Amino acid sequence: MVGRLVEFFGYAPLDPAGFRASALGHCPFVDARCIKPNHGGCSLEQRGSDPVIICPNRLYADKHAVLGDVAIQAFGDGVELTPAAEITRRKDTGTLTGNEVAVFGKYWGSELSIPQPVDPDSDETGGFFIDYILARLSTDGEMAEFTAVEVQTIDTTGSYRSQSEALFRNDPYIDGRGNNPGWSTAGLNWANVSKRILPQLIYKGYVLRRERKCGKGLFFVCPSAVLRRVRARLGTKLLEYPIAAGTITFQAYDVGPSTKPETRRELIKGETFTTTVEQVAYAFVSPVNLPEMGVYEKAITAALGR
Repeated sequence: MVGRLVEFFGYAPLDPAGFRASALGHCPFVDARCIKPNHGGCSLEQRGSDPVIICPNRLYADKHAVLGDVAIQAFGDGVELTPAAEITRRKDTGTLTGNEVAVFGKYWGSELSIPQPVDPDSDETGGFFIDYILARLSTDGEMAEFTAVEVQTIDTTGSYRSQSEALFRNDPYIDGRGNNPGWSTAGLNWANVSKRILPQLIYKGYVLRRERKCGKGLFFVCPSAVLRRVRARLGTKLLEYPIAAGTITFQAYDVGPSTKPETRRELIKGETFTTTVEQVAYAFVSPVNLPEMGVYEKAITAALGR
């Protein structure tokens, strides 16, 4: 498998703005330190495929617009994403409007500390932590309801280090076959859809279903390619449901087409799909996209020359 970066520190490879950001280790999407400063990859394409977002910060463009999309779906139009510290100030000054949605999570000044479930037979803690909590408040500052947001891109396999090293020097990357821009050995780790992404979604969906004030379930923000792989892995037609307690709403995004120098590609909202955690859990343990019966027997027989 081969791949190459299509965004480097927020911009097209060799874009002057991306080169300046790389020298500072700066992420333009969150206006903070890049979380991958040694290679700076935001999105990657494989031969014949559209770019896929590989860094979660890439999904936080336009001041976390994805959280605004979720808040509108969960609580309606007119809501205002508000840091917890600002909620406190408005509550103290009596200036709450009832449109505030408190945001708890990275880059918002306040993250929730939630006890992790303990397995007495393991040294590891459970996967309880959720990326963002959005809490709608009443005019007196009390929590009326909340929803949770999980943000997931896709890990890479292989390496695009050689391309990054060239871009850090502001040089074009030419691969061993003379391609310019060249192709690296980087690929996308789709195995994680089954190994990590779906099990965590199911677990967290069931945890949130037990929360009395979580009436809109869990939102899962991801690249469109990840949602397609989720559907392929589950291998069945999931029934669609209205957003409610115990649902999982998949919200997909893509990067837009290339742009002029020193400007960034847009983040484009894709498919929205809501189903229940039970639908996902049942499909995960009862896949229907199985190979034909006897496929191993045929392969063994062929290998033995029979």
